[in-house]
Amino acid sequence: MPEVGQEGLERLQSAHVVVVGVGGVGGAAAYYLAKQGVGYLRLIDQDIIEPSNLHRLHGATREHLYHPKADVAAESLARDNPWTHAESIVDTLRTSNVQQLLSGCDLIVDGLDNFRTRYVLNQYSRDTETPYLFASAIAHQGHLALFNPPETACLDCLMPNVVDRDDESCENLGVAAATVGLVGAIAASQASNFILASHSNLKEHLLTFDTMTLDFVLTPIPKRAGCETCSNSRAKINQRSETVTVLCGGKSADVLPDHPLGLDLQRVSHSIPNDLLLAKSETVLVYKMGDLLISLFRTGRMRIEGVRGRERALEAAKVVWELATTPVAQEA
Repeated sequence: MPEVGQEGLERLQSAHVVVVGVGGVGGAAAYYLAKQGVGYLRLIDQDIIEPSNLHRLHGATREHLYHPKADVAAESLARDNPWTHAESIVDTLRTSNVQQLLSGCDLIVDGLDNFRTRYVLNQYSRDTETPYLFASAIAHQGHLALFNPPETACLDCLMPNVVDRDDESCENLGVAAATVGLVGAIAASQASNFILASHSNLKEHLLTFDTMTLDFVLTPIPKRAGCETCSNSRAKINQRSETVTVLCGGKSADVLPDHPLGLDLQRVSHSIPNDLLLAKSETVLVYKMGDLLISLFRTGRMRIEGVRGRERALEAAKVVWELATTPVAQEA
């Protein structure tokens, strides 16, 4: 391709791109970024692969059920694209670790399903002047925009103070596999254009499309007067509020310990009956506990499925932590 050439390939090979959220959108974006020749991809995701995810995940099969999405995506990309170094980070991105997880990147690609974390990305983008490619999919609709502060508007200019609602989540409205794939492919294309210093209309516009009606609309994004992020006046998220986070759909929660625990998951697995154990790896242990599905990570963080409310999630987490930290000498 004449617009790429040898110089363009070298630009792509030297690029460091972070994909935050490696589900349908982020996984598709990572797949095409690797195929384009991007040399370094950092894949960040807190979640595991569940049966309902398989229809929209690149490189994932039933054999990967209950394994971390980031690990599976990184392994798949490394196997098929030897020119790309894919780094997997299984963690929750939040205000307390955003600097550590995103440092050194040239571009952020958003594969998230919530605005709570998107605002953390947006603030980091504004503070460090790192380009941020917003990408979202729900049902048959896709939305994309490229923010490049301080030159352009930011996500807060476009969508200030959005509160995530359960009735507007993928779990309740669904999402089409082709839609997330198309959003991811466009995101990868525009990310590559940015790396190659080619023009992109996403830099000043929001692209909205519908795969049912085939409507594609570009809407200008002006800077918003009084934007808290652009004026650097947005209040920082209280760290204590991040201990328990209710996730998309309202039927699951992410729970953080007060400090990283450094668990021996192999040892913890010995206390769980085999018929309740679903998956075990160096980074995560997945098992059933009553009517709950527990994903326990090495740091002590856990994803709890089938729980409603922060208090109930924290109660369940305390039970799991007590089991996981019981000294070997006290085990039956």
